[in-house]
Amino acid sequence: MFKISKLFILFAFVLLANICKAQPGSGETIDGIVGVFADKIILHSEIEFEYQQFLKEYPERRSDTIRCDILKQKLTEKLLSTKAEIDSLPLSDDRIDSELEQRIQYFARQFGGEKGLEEFYGKSIAEIKQNYRDKIRTSLLMQEMQQKILKDIKVSPTDIKTFFNSIDKDSLPYYSSEVEVAQLIIEPKVSKEAKEIAFEKINELRTRLVNGDNFRTIAKIYSDDKGSAVQGGDLGWFGRGMMVPEFEAAAFKTPQDSISKVIETKFGYHIIQPIKRRGDEINARHVLIRPQIYKADIEIARERIDSILNLIRIDTISFVEAAKKFSTEKRTGARGGFLANPNNGNTKIPVDELPKDVFLTIQGLKPGEVSAPELTTIQSATGEPIKVWRILYLKSESKPHIANLKDDYQKMQIAAEEDKKQKTLNRWIEKNRKQFYVQIADEYKTCPSLESWESNN
Repeated sequence: MFKISKLFILFAFVLLANICKAQPGSGETIDGIVGVFADKIILHSEIEFEYQQFLKEYPERRSDTIRCDILKQKLTEKLLSTKAEIDSLPLSDDRIDSELEQRIQYFARQFGGEKGLEEFYGKSIAEIKQNYRDKIRTSLLMQEMQQKILKDIKVSPTDIKTFFNSIDKDSLPYYSSEVEVAQLIIEPKVSKEAKEIAFEKINELRTRLVNGDNFRTIAKIYSDDKGSAVQGGDLGWFGRGMMVPEFEAAAFKTPQDSISKVIETKFGYHIIQPIKRRGDEINARHVLIRPQIYKADIEIARERIDSILNLIRIDTISFVEAAKKFSTEKRTGARGGFLANPNNGNTKIPVDELPKDVFLTIQGLKPGEVSAPELTTIQSATGEPIKVWRILYLKSESKPHIANLKDDYQKMQIAAEEDKKQKTLNRWIEKNRKQFYVQIADEYKTCPSLESWESNN
């Protein structure tokens, strides 16, 4: 059994006894401990922060029971991470550092770079990392423990049928109309002339930079990478393997504060200026000039998608095979063009969750039919909007219905697996929480969801 000192328990009791008492004359609530798990504490401010975040997303669900659920979740997290430490689950410093760096860079982008993040927190990047490193470590330990507990969970057809039959008939979910839709996209190709024009332009910009023009100003005015252009071309910190090979090689090869040669990648032509380097990570800025698509290029793409559509209509090739072979949108093309339900990854999508333009296009189609080519806008690999030609294939369309195993087997499989995982996790929690000392503040002792948690001491 995990041991903690009597001194710590005494300290916890003292703080618990003083939770949320107002400071004399202030009328304000002070922070305090609302829970103790082994040698770890849970603060009132932690619960309140997550409660307020919850209300922002679900304002109509204001309830004190939400705070109970948040505290229960916090205790569960402490149990998972503590057991992971005791079981010595593998977690390298490199993995912690990598996860921490990714999160710092994500938030830095939200604040316009590392400087903006430092100004918001009033701390240096090194101090922010120091503050959050333990939290990242705890989060990763929890993930490792949960994966260990649930790694062998699978459901058989019998499990799925048993789960479905356990649902009260009056409680079966009602599903709106669902469709299976596939797309085939042809992106206009950049002409040789357009590439020459772009190359000439970026060479002119490089000459200006070499002659002393300000890189940030040039990037803001001319770069076609709008996401970094507003930051003066600054890409933040990135490590090896995070950029396309040609870009990465040039970034690490070019001396700090120097101007690289013109680099060509699948995104266009780049000029790179390394700002700072630390080991296998680098902070750099760039200017991107992307070759333009002209009207003639769009017409050539239209002719290509027309010829593919003709092959599909005369049954020379199926839509699915054509999407795999010809679609320039490789993400959907690899799976025969089918769009994926963002909630579960399968191909059946409720019609009210379809993109509006897709919904409008398939409205006049019957299952098995393919739409006429349409010029539409999608996001490129860099996040920029691009014009493409698209045809859509409506494979199937279900009617609104109450859940049944024949039509909704995939959904029931996912639900049955989640149910089995939750029950397995609950049994593990019930078995292992008794090994540890747990104390809950008086204000939470009436929470039904927390009744079994507190130690009988």
